[in-house]
Amino acid sequence: MIGFMQKHKKYLMVIIWISSFAFLGAGFVGWGTYSFSKTSNAVAVVGDRQITIDRLQREYARLYNVYNQLFNGTLDDEQAKKLGIEEQALNTLISRALMLNYAYDVGLRVSHEEIIHTLTTMDTFQNNGKFDETIYKRLLADNQMRPKDFEEELSEGILLQKLDALLEIPLTPLEIQTIGEAVFSEDHLKIQILDQASITFTPSDEDIKKYWEENKDIYQTERGYEILKVSISPNSIPFDDDTLKKHYEDFKNQFLDENGQLLPFEKAKDKIITHYQSSQAEKESLKEYISLRKGENKKAESLMIYEGDSNYETDFLNLLSQAKEQETLKPINTKEGFVTVKIQKIIQSQPKNYEAAKKDATEDFTTFRKTQLLEEKAVALLTDFKGLDIGYVSRDNKNALSGLNAQESQDFIAQLFNKSEAKGFILLKDKAILYEILDQKLKNSDIITQNLDFLKRNGIQVKSRLVEIAFMEHLLNIYKVVKKI
Repeated sequence: MIGFMQKHKKYLMVIIWISSFAFLGAGFVGWGTYSFSKTSNAVAVVGDRQITIDRLQREYARLYNVYNQLFNGTLDDEQAKKLGIEEQALNTLISRALMLNYAYDVGLRVSHEEIIHTLTTMDTFQNNGKFDETIYKRLLADNQMRPKDFEEELSEGILLQKLDALLEIPLTPLEIQTIGEAVFSEDHLKIQILDQASITFTPSDEDIKKYWEENKDIYQTERGYEILKVSISPNSIPFDDDTLKKHYEDFKNQFLDENGQLLPFEKAKDKIITHYQSSQAEKESLKEYISLRKGENKKAESLMIYEGDSNYETDFLNLLSQAKEQETLKPINTKEGFVTVKIQKIIQSQPKNYEAAKKDATEDFTTFRKTQLLEEKAVALLTDFKGLDIGYVSRDNKNALSGLNAQESQDFIAQLFNKSEAKGFILLKDKAILYEILDQKLKNSDIITQNLDFLKRNGIQVKSRLVEIAFMEHLLNIYKVVKKI
């Protein structure tokens, strides 16, 4: 929360306003509401502050809107329960209330003049560059919100901005130096590479079956769809020169050169053909969609499709996975043309029996056991390994290290610079790399000065996050939180 506020200060008032009106969609189109208990007006008490049912409803609706966009408008109340949106909304308000308690206790206040100034300078309520009280009251009334409640939230936002200013702690020179040394240091390494291919292991049927029994939930049949499908290929659309010339005249803005000038008909002809056939195929597919939805389409082909079918594009399969039984999907542009689909039946995934899962389980168990044996070998060799001296390596090294390809080298380096031990090993997909850091140094003496702005930006982000965590832990220790739902 603090980190977000620091990054978006000048937009905070707008965000508060959006949050206040987030329940607009919920109130008028019938989703995003939640029936909270009405036995008490307060759903939680945090220190001296109460969180009301109305406030929770608004925060719930705001989060619901966010998730609904991620779900492409298909989120329902059952999914919202599984996602825990109610709990997220309440926890957000509790965090806010904790900070407001603290702000008030350290003497921060918001004057009536500050609220009026902020309110009257918000673009949302402006008319010809001036605050319009009629617009203000109408918008609040349209969204079933009282001016008193809106101005209270506005006041809280201003108070949190003031608290944010108190919590801005600049980086010290020592912190900048420490971050610089961590980011721009080079490690002098010696390494030894162990390859999983050198591990010999043949699993027994008993071990495979035991592994399958312990992990049987991951071995599922693919979800399937019984569908009716109609495809319209653009190549099936006939045309003649008169048709193309009319299309050219109607859609001239589609046939421009790189300088924005209209291409002559003959030079643009191939583009005109492609554009005409595609647009007509889409129109025809919309007709097929309507008849398919009504159950009147005689051209529809009955098919069974499974997730993971390589004959179909990922986007097409994703749309199927989001659909419901008896739903008709609008035309989808695929490599075979415009496809319209009606979902007749969805066959859910089922656990595979042992025989059906045995091949996959054998491969998985073999890989799992080889990784274990590789790790055991790395531990055994670590104490006395000699290794190959590969010189100094930095975080931004782009070259492949000896014995590793470019991607393996990047993965190894990324893990290495997060290690605190001078000697150890790192596991990759099918390798273990033993390493020992012989020495460390800065790439050059001026590198911290040359990258000072970069270090400050990233250092402040890290420090703000650490301050935020410590601050919230402190607030939870000094203010009592009582949840009533």
